[in-house]
Order: sequence, then C-alpha cells, then structure tokens
Amino acid sequence: MAAIFKGPSERPLVALTIDDFPSSGADKPGAGSMALLDLLLELAIPSTLFAIGERVYNHPGMAARAIQEGHELGNHMKRDEWSFTLGREPFLKQLDDTAEGIRSDLASTAQNVPLRWFRPSGGWYHPPMETWVRSRGYRLVMGSLWPLDGLAIAPPERAQRWFIQQFVHPGAIIVLHDTQAANPATLRTLQAVVPALQQGGFRFVTLSELLTQG
Repeated sequence: MAAIFKGPSERPLVALTIDDFPSSGADKPGAGSMALLDLLLELAIPSTLFAIGERVYNHPGMAARAIQEGHELGNHMKRDEWSFTLGREPFLKQLDDTAEGIRSDLASTAQNVPLRWFRPSGGWYHPPMETWVRSRGYRLVMGSLWPLDGLAIAPPERAQRWFIQQFVHPGAIIVLHDTQAANPATLRTLQAVVPALQQGGFRFVTLSELLTQG
C-alpha cells in the first residue's frame, strides 16, 4: 500500500490534520494547544492531531482531552526530527514509544483508541518506512493541501488562507501545525478558513471518516 495523499473525491469532505501536537499543556489556558482545542470545539469540527511522543509526555492530559472532544490522534514520532534519517530499529523505537505515551495518557479515559495513522516528522518518507509502519498497523498519510505554514520562513498568513480556499477539493487532507511558532497563525487561519469552506459546501471529518468514504 502506498502513502495516502488524499481521500475519495465523490463527496465534499475534507480532513483537517494538525502536526506537532501538543505544543503546550493545560498550564496555559487560553493559549497554545489549549486554545487550539477550544477553537475546534467552538467551530464544532473534528480533526486528526499528529502527536509527538515527547510532547505528549511533557503535557499530560492533552491527548486525552482531544479524544474526549471527538478528535483522533496520529503518530508523528517521538521527537521533532527528520524521520527519514533513522534506521529501522531507532525508527520503530520512536514509533512505539510515541504509541505507548499516547495510550498512557488515554488510560484515565478508559478508552481503547486505535492508532491508525502515521505521518513522518519532517514530512519526507522512503519506501522502507511504509513497510515499517505497516508492521505496526499504521497507514502512512501525507496531505494534499499544505500551505507551507511549518517552514522556518512561512508564507504570509493571507497567502496561506488564500491557498487553502483556492485549492480545496473533495477528499482534501489539509496540513497545519501546532508548534509554538505556528500555533497563533493556525488559530487565525482556522477562524477564517473553516466558515468559508463550510459555506462552500465542504464538511470537516476525521481522517478515519474521510478514508472510509467512497
């Protein structure tokens, strides 16, 4: 199975995915990842949050809150580094450590939530990586609508919003980021883009719902 870049195009569904979750924890109400989850709750849309393992450990309760509020979690490796530079064993260790961290955080919710989706940290992959993640039950998911907000020098926010609205398509997988640097722009982008896409007839769903349509 090849990497997934988009979902089926028969229906006007889009999946919002957010990398590098969580950038901060419950000790920062009204800011960072808490503000992100608050906004998603206000907008009443689900997302798929690709979590970094060490950030899940450092910010307990954030993964659990996300699940309780209807989002799903993906595996984005243990550290924010280039996944494609890792050999098989260190790669699988980071993958497994992240899964364990997520499951530990969810233990208080008494939910057995499957982890289906993987996105490589750094955004690059190679064929062996697909085999490695399949051996752990994941599908490798990239995206079809990335406004380059995760770059060190990102495009202006107005350009990012224009890009999403101009090129949105049925089955789109949108990629935004929840790093400390990108989080404020992500919030502003979502506030502008989500209502506009909904007015255009698009409905936001999780990756799991998007990829079982068709």
